[in-house]
Amino acid sequence: MTLYGKDSRLVLLISSLLIVVPMVVFPRKLGMDLSTGSFAYSLLEILYYGIVVFILRPQSSLLQILQGAGITFLYRIALGTVFGVMLSVMYNLNFSVSLTLGISRYLPAILLHILAAPFTLRPIYRAMFGDTARERRHYIKKYQPPTPARETTGYAASASGEHYRASVAFEHSVSESRPDTSLSHEQNGFDRAVRYLAEHHAVLLAAVVDLEGLTVASFKRGNVDLERWAPLSLLLQKSNEKILKRNREGEIPDRIDMSFASMKLIVVKAGHFNLLVLANRDEDDLLGIRIIQATELVRKYTSERYGAVVSYSTEEKYVSNT
Repeated sequence: MTLYGKDSRLVLLISSLLIVVPMVVFPRKLGMDLSTGSFAYSLLEILYYGIVVFILRPQSSLLQILQGAGITFLYRIALGTVFGVMLSVMYNLNFSVSLTLGISRYLPAILLHILAAPFTLRPIYRAMFGDTARERRHYIKKYQPPTPARETTGYAASASGEHYRASVAFEHSVSESRPDTSLSHEQNGFDRAVRYLAEHHAVLLAAVVDLEGLTVASFKRGNVDLERWAPLSLLLQKSNEKILKRNREGEIPDRIDMSFASMKLIVVKAGHFNLLVLANRDEDDLLGIRIIQATELVRKYTSERYGAVVSYSTEEKYVSNT
């Protein structure tokens, strides 16, 4: 979960206002009776939070809605607790009485806190659950094919395959990910494809791997082991190719999907590279769209910048010298 400083300051500012404003009118009740508090009211309160979370984020799953409602309820209790402590200090009230007033008895403050809590925590929802629907449309609209890069003399068609692979590994390697997330700031097609996939909250690992098993760009989230998963793209592709050749000569799978208990592994052939994606099984349709677009990024980038070299390296690999 990533919460930017501006969002955290906004949440803190609004929370302070929600505490100070009811103190200004206390002890006047604005024509309202003191509430008696009831568990049924708490259920209605949580139901209200769930409805607001669904309205703010209609693409959220049921689990995410319940999480948002629960966090909002705890936030409202925390507001009432701080408000009660302030009442005890400012008006010299009994501490237990002031806490009861702030949490369940003083209706002007309670209603204000309940109504404002889910909207105040909107940045928290965005940080917890990933892209909003508006951000999804923004990313899809923002996607554009990569512009052709200027050819360099270092990649002449006469270069050997080993020299090509070493140069590509040096230019496009991404620094090893930290426990949370990390990506390099290079703006090439491999990094853009990996970065585009990394923006989806369900992605645990994304990597571009060449035909020799070398990782040229990667991203990982959490404690996922890159060295354990990345080589599987080549192994799975070769194993499936051997099996399929028994029935249909020359058939090579373009995509492999494997589902586990809590994760899903996807390997897509992108020209002379493989795109490997490891994600949670609760992913939505947007991840499939992102994988297709990331595959096109890799294909276009390699064909536009390394087309001649890749063709030569592939030919050198399968045609013996005489």
